[in-house]
Amino acid sequence: MEVYEMPKITGLTNNNFKVLSYFYDNKDNENLVKTTQDEVGKALKMNRSTINYIVKWLKNEGYIIHDDTRIGRYYLTQKGIKTVELMRKVNKL
Repeated sequence: MEVYEMPKITGLTNNNFKVLSYFYDNKDNENLVKTTQDEVGKALKMNRSTINYIVKWLKNEGYIIHDDTRIGRYYLTQKGIKTVELMRKVNKL
């Protein structure tokens, strides 16, 4: 049985979680998300500079990995996946 330690969610603001959730909801079976920051901004009604800031934060905190060789390719890490799943589970309680 895999043991998972709950990540510290300090800094995971409402907007940060919205972007992380967007990536989660749009990932494929390899945890790859093919989207641009403009598309994320339009979908979430946020400006591109806000999305850019949040994406950098998510990368630095280990929630996502950006494929620097291609535009609009992000991978959710296990930390990112588990965080969304746990937060959604808690919200259902």
